[in-house]
Amino acid sequence: MLNKLKEGHWPIFLLSSISSMANLFLPIILVRILAPSDIGLYKIFFLHLGAIPFILMSGGPINSVYYWVGKSKPDRDKLIQSAWLLSVLLSSLVFIIGLPTLYFISKHLNFPVEYTLLMIICGFLWCPGSYFSETNIAKGKTAYGALFSAGFEILKVCSFIILAVLFKDIGYLFYAFASILVIKFLITIIVGLKQNTVKFEVNPKHLKTVWKYCLPISASGALGFFVDKIDQLLLASFLNSADFAFYSMGCLIVPPLIMIDMSVQKVLIPKLAANYEKNNFSVAAEYFKKAISDIAFLIIPAVFGLAYFAEPITKLLYTEQYLASVPFLQVFAISYLLYCIPHDAVPRATGHTSWIFKIYMVVTPISLVTVFLAASYSTALATLTMAITVKFIPKIAGLAYSKKVMNWSWREMFPTKRIIAFTGLSTILCLISELVSALFSNDLIWFLVCAPVFAIVYLGITIFAIKRHNRD
Repeated sequence: MLNKLKEGHWPIFLLSSISSMANLFLPIILVRILAPSDIGLYKIFFLHLGAIPFILMSGGPINSVYYWVGKSKPDRDKLIQSAWLLSVLLSSLVFIIGLPTLYFISKHLNFPVEYTLLMIICGFLWCPGSYFSETNIAKGKTAYGALFSAGFEILKVCSFIILAVLFKDIGYLFYAFASILVIKFLITIIVGLKQNTVKFEVNPKHLKTVWKYCLPISASGALGFFVDKIDQLLLASFLNSADFAFYSMGCLIVPPLIMIDMSVQKVLIPKLAANYEKNNFSVAAEYFKKAISDIAFLIIPAVFGLAYFAEPITKLLYTEQYLASVPFLQVFAISYLLYCIPHDAVPRATGHTSWIFKIYMVVTPISLVTVFLAASYSTALATLTMAITVKFIPKIAGLAYSKKVMNWSWREMFPTKRIIAFTGLSTILCLISELVSALFSNDLIWFLVCAPVFAIVYLGITIFAIKRHNRD
C-alpha cells in the first residue's frame, strides 16, 4: 500500500502543497519585518522573474520529459538528455538579451542594477535547476522528485525569514535565492550525469525533435499566461488603487487546489503516452477518468466552500476593510472548476502539441477583446466573470479533441456519478451550515466551526463510499 502511494500523484500533491502554503504565508510574514519599499522590490523581482520562462520558452523542454519517458530505448534517454540541453540553451538567452541591456532594464523597471543582474542570473538557473525533480517524477520516482523540489522551497522560505529578521535588507534575500538556485543547478548536473539524464552532447536530430514537440506547448503556455492575467493587467489601469486591491484580494489563490491538478497530470501524461503507443485506448480512458475524479474530489467541495464562506474567509484573512472583495471571491471560486478538466493531457501525451498552440491562438484575441470591453464599459465583477468564461473555451475544446484522438466516448471519459455525488454532498453540507448559522454569535465563529466540520464530514463520507465501491 505504501509503495503504491509513493508511485501515485499524492507525494507530488502533498509535498507541493506544503511548499506552496509556505510560499503563500511568506509575504504575510515579510511585511511584518521589512520596510514597504523592500516589499515592493520583492514583488517586482519575483513578478518579472516568473515571466522569464514564458518569454524564453525554457520551461517547455523540462516538462517534455513526461512525454519522452513513454518512448522506447535508446531514443528515450537521448531525447531526455536533449530536453535538458535545450532548456539550458533557451535559458542562456536571458544572458544574451539581458546583459547588454542591463542598465536599460534596470531603469525601465525602476529597479537597482545589482538586483536586476541577480534576476537575470536566477532567470537562467530557474528551469534547468528544476530538471532533476521533473525527470524523477516522470520516471515514477514521485516521492523522490517531489521531495527534492519541496525541500528547496522550504529552504528558501526559511532562509528568507531568517535573513529578513537578522538583516532587514531585501538584498540578502535575493542573494540567498540565487545561491539556492545555483545549488539546485549543480545537483541536477552531478546526479543527472550519474543517472544518464544529463549530457553535454549536442545531437541536432534529437534537439530538433524536442524543439518540435515543445514549441507549440511553450508558445501556447506564453499565450495561456497572458490569458490568465489579462483581467488584472487591464483592471490595474482602469481601477483606482483601492478598488484594484479589493479585486486582487478577492482572486484568492489556494495553492493546494492548483497543486492537485499539476500532481495528477504529471502522473497521467506518461500513462496516456505509453497506452497510446500500444493502442490501449480503453486503458488510457480509465486513467483519464480517474484523473478527473481525483481532481474533482477536492476541487468541487473547495469551490462550494470558498463561495459559500466567502465573507468570513475575507474577514479572517484581510479584516473587515476588505468586505468589498467578497463578491469577487465568490465568482473567482468558480474558476477552480477549470482545474477539473485536463484539457491538454492527451495532446501532450500523443505528441499533438500543435493543437494546444492553435487553440490558444484563437482564445487569446477573444479574451483580450471581451475582457477589454467588459473592463471599459462594465463593472470589475463583470470583467472577472467574462475572463473566467473565456477560460472555459480551451477546456471544452480540449475534451472534444481528446475524445476524437483517443476514439473515446463521453461516458468513458467522465466519472459522472462521482461528480454528481461530490456536488450533491457539498450542496447538502452548505445547506446544513446555513441552517445552523443562527446558533452562533457571529459569522467568524460559525465559519471556524462549520468549515472544519464540512471538510471532515465530506472527506469521511466520500472516502468511505469510494473504498466500499472499490471493494465491491
